[in-house]
Amino acid sequence: MSTKEIAFEIFNRLSEKQLQGFIALFSDMYPVDDDDAQKRERAFENLQKLRRNIPDIDEKKELDEYRTMRFGI
Repeated sequence: MSTKEIAFEIFNRLSEKQLQGFIALFSDMYPVDDDDAQKRERAFENLQKLRRNIPDIDEKKELDEYRTMRFGI
């Protein structure tokens, strides 16, 4: 029997009150974060604020200008 199966068997034996006590005991170690979706939405909004359009670049023209400036070609 695997560790998860043993843990599942133990949880199945606990009463509702015992299970609540177990959750309360371990809530500090493994907190349940209900507002995780809100945090993701705020992070996405922050990324959206940083987003900006980049103008189209003519790579050949840029390279030619750099060569002319750098090497005088």
